[in-house]
Amino acid sequence: MSSTPQTCGHAHDDAAYVLGALSPAERLEFERHLATCDPCTRSIRSLAGLPGLLDLVDASVLEDPPDDPPLPTTLLPSLTRVVEARGRRRTVVIAGLAAAAAAVVALGVPLALHRDDAPAVSGPGTSAPSTAGQDQVETHVMAPQGDVPVEATLGLEQVTWGTKMLLTCTYDKDAIGVELPEHVDYLLYVTDAHGHSEQVGSWTSVSGTTMTVPAATSVTRDELSAVEVRTPDGRVVLRLDA
Repeated sequence: MSSTPQTCGHAHDDAAYVLGALSPAERLEFERHLATCDPCTRSIRSLAGLPGLLDLVDASVLEDPPDDPPLPTTLLPSLTRVVEARGRRRTVVIAGLAAAAAAVVALGVPLALHRDDAPAVSGPGTSAPSTAGQDQVETHVMAPQGDVPVEATLGLEQVTWGTKMLLTCTYDKDAIGVELPEHVDYLLYVTDAHGHSEQVGSWTSVSGTTMTVPAATSVTRDELSAVEVRTPDGRVVLRLDA
C-alpha cells in the first residue's frame, strides 16, 4: 500500500499511522520523521481518506468471506524444497555475519574506550531525560441543528499531513418524543476554507449506544472551516464551526 521508497526505514508505517495502529511511541517517532521526509509526507496525504473509505465496506463481506479454493497437491513438496534451500543459504549468511561482527567489535572497543565525547549511560535506578512531546488535541462539542436525537464531541489533532479526528457520538431515539428507528446512518463531512466539502467517515448509530468514530483529512487544522454530521439525504444534524 505504501508509495514511499523502500530505502526509507518508515516505508511501511504510513498506512498504520493513518489507521491509528501505531503505538504512542511509534507514532511520535514517525511524526518526527515526517518533518524531514517528503516521500512519507506525500504518502500520508494520499492515504488520508482511507479510514472513511473503510467505513463504507459492507461488514458482511468480512463476516462471510468466500471459501478458499483447494490447494494443489504439488504445493507441499515444492514448499519443502524451497525452505530447505533457503535454510542452507541462511546458515552460510549467518556464519559470515557473525565473523564480520566479531571483527567490528574487536576494532571498535579500543576506539570507544579512548573517546572523550562518549555519552553517559544510565545505570539502574536512574533515568535519562525524555524528549517526548504531548499531543495537542482540541475537544469541541458539536452544535445540534434543530431538535435532533444525537449529541457528539469532536477531537481535532493537527499532524504533518493534515488533521486527525475522533468523533464520540450518542444517539437516543426517545430524546425528542418522535417515533424514530432503532438504527440511523450518519455521515461525517469536513469543509475547507475554500468551501470544498468531502466525506471522511460514516457509521450506523444504535439507540442508547455511544459510538467512537476515527476519521482523517488532508485539510490542515488552519484550513478547516467546518465539520458536519449529516444524514444520507443531506440533512445537517450537528455542526462545528472550526
